[in-house]
Amino acid sequence: MPAHGLGGDGSLARDVGGYQAVLAIEDPLTVRLTYVGSDGYPLPTVPGALKVPHAAEIRELKALAKGVRGTLAGERARAEALMAADGRSWRHGAWRREWLDHPVSGAVARGLIWEFQDSGGVWHAATPGESVLVTVDGRALPVPPDGARVRLWHPARARPGVVRAWRGFVVDNRMVQAFRQAFREVCVLGPDEAGAARSDRFAGHILRYGRLRELFRERGWRPDHRGRLHGGAPPAARRVLGGGWRAVLRYDPAEQGDHVVAGHVRFERRDRRHWSRAGLADAPPLVFSEAMRDVDLFVDEASIAADPDWPDGEDRHHLHYRREAAFGRPGAAAEARRAALERVLPRTKIADRCALDDRFLTVRGELRTYGIHLGTGQVRMEPDGALLRVVPSRRKGQSGLFLPFEDERLSLILTKAVLLAADHRITDESLLRLIRTEVR
Repeated sequence: MPAHGLGGDGSLARDVGGYQAVLAIEDPLTVRLTYVGSDGYPLPTVPGALKVPHAAEIRELKALAKGVRGTLAGERARAEALMAADGRSWRHGAWRREWLDHPVSGAVARGLIWEFQDSGGVWHAATPGESVLVTVDGRALPVPPDGARVRLWHPARARPGVVRAWRGFVVDNRMVQAFRQAFREVCVLGPDEAGAARSDRFAGHILRYGRLRELFRERGWRPDHRGRLHGGAPPAARRVLGGGWRAVLRYDPAEQGDHVVAGHVRFERRDRRHWSRAGLADAPPLVFSEAMRDVDLFVDEASIAADPDWPDGEDRHHLHYRREAAFGRPGAAAEARRAALERVLPRTKIADRCALDDRFLTVRGELRTYGIHLGTGQVRMEPDGALLRVVPSRRKGQSGLFLPFEDERLSLILTKAVLLAADHRITDESLLRLIRTEVR
């Protein structure tokens, strides 16, 4: 794994024309290049005095920053892939060399929760701190010997109370994780799936095919580039997971538009050079959970029910599905948002105006009460349940809150909640007119 010349703290500094250029990995998600002048203040852009006489050095630094960002992104993906690798572990000495002490990988490792096995075979969860391993209750875990085993922590292996405690730890310490780990969705076999060969829990959802293709690429699924979308057999997408397992998602073209209808999910196991079908219960719990989590994400992100730009009143296709799904039973991603909101909302000024249940964040405004769906982000007004289309500014960081994981829908829900809690201050006349309808 390239270190790009970075020091042990993930940074390097170079003197450039009276300035010091500093390239640093600030957290598992951020690489920043700044220029520090004689006044000691870092500048986020290239000073004008350097642009021409030091153009070659500036280009080199920008290329280096791009390379570091690429390596960091690759390490985030490599670490997240371990969430489905139930048997993957390292000896403590090898783990330190490969992860913790590496200038790039270390930034990822320090933002994650790991498990360390003691001499009795018991696993203890901790996160790397300053020269110490810190447990969820703030204690220092004794440094394991070089031969002790280390593995990545997964909430599916932890008790619910421990998961809640780690979620509190992440929020309280403003811990930036490389990916959604503490708040990760966990999917388990349903009562009707235990003896089944396939799962239909996502079947029937109508998805935007363009967005679905993007998600396939992001999550490592390989779709057929043929099938009924092109006049052949039913198409499918596949993802190879740990331990010789593969998940398969079937889908079909919808009746109208560039949409597809989600079908069943099943699992296959590698048998030498071939893949053979297996029952849902045969898949290891982490393999099952990670695959189903991906499909839940596909529905959450690509469903037409969550599309704020859907042309109401113009395109009537799939209207029944959209109305049902917009406020229906949410999936695992919505449960993670609910868990995050439970931690975040008490820190806001609108806490006393908000209430959470399994489906909605309910917000009490001055004019009306609103329910914001935790899955789709759609808003309905009480008491009649009328849909209110709210498309606030999506400027990043608008809420000013620390969120425990990156999720555009979560940010949007919070932004809508802040707006609607002060609905009497809304200046958009068209939106205000909808709110005031039948309120008088």
